[in-house]
Amino acid sequence: MLQFLAFSILLVLASARPQAELISYSHAYGNGSQTIKVEPATVVVNNDVSFGQAVDFSAATSLTMLTCLKKANYKTVFVRALSPSGNGVFDINSVTTIRNAYSAGLGIEVYMTPQPISSLQGYQQFDLLYNGLVNNGITVRAVWIQVTSPSNWRNSTVTNISLINSIIARAQLRGLTVGIYSNQYDWSQITGNWVTLSSDILLWYWNVYGPGVSGETKPNFTDFRAFGPFKKSSVKQYGQAESVCQIVVNRDVYAVGIPAKASSSQEASKFSKNGEIVVGGFVGI
Repeated sequence: MLQFLAFSILLVLASARPQAELISYSHAYGNGSQTIKVEPATVVVNNDVSFGQAVDFSAATSLTMLTCLKKANYKTVFVRALSPSGNGVFDINSVTTIRNAYSAGLGIEVYMTPQPISSLQGYQQFDLLYNGLVNNGITVRAVWIQVTSPSNWRNSTVTNISLINSIIARAQLRGLTVGIYSNQYDWSQITGNWVTLSSDILLWYWNVYGPGVSGETKPNFTDFRAFGPFKKSSVKQYGQAESVCQIVVNRDVYAVGIPAKASSSQEASKFSKNGEIVVGGFVGI
């Protein structure tokens, strides 16, 4: 019985995705009758690198929620812009969320959760995301591809690699920086530990003990171990299934460089281009 329980827990963690559930926090930020409570983001600095705090989510949000994140010292949000529903669909909620994040002064990254068994090829799914954002006045500089939950992918690692390659090729053709969201187990199961991926592809890895605050790992990269083609990481997801500012989120940390240079590097990646909102380029560039 204990072996079955342990195996079930491992399956749940191996299938984790950027989703979460509601909890509540303390440290008030409010607007009129609406009050949102949140603990300030963890500050993590060492002699070599400064870490920025971020969250990722797929839920619709309000400006009040995202302003609360900013007040709590979160620097960047990762917003899902392609849902795996059906054959893969543009997540229209991402447009409002991105606009609200821009108004709140947050850095913005976008990720896509491709549909591996879709009749659409990888590049076609990417086009849904890209065109959906551009047609709403949003300039895209980078995209992160979610490669998790092996049970949702095909059994053929060759087919899975083809889908990922198709997305990457199309994104790079558009001049975008590309990152992968995965971990050692997911990457091995889905791609057969594919090692020939281009070295300019960024990595966002996840490592948690379980959902909620009690399941968090350390908000740094000390637990990172190289796998597949990835020798280093740009982002780590260290918490899942938490509530921050009334948003269901996962918590992330990313390297922003030498502490003395960290603020200037963030300032260099501002939010607009010719009057348009810009997403991507706030992490790993």
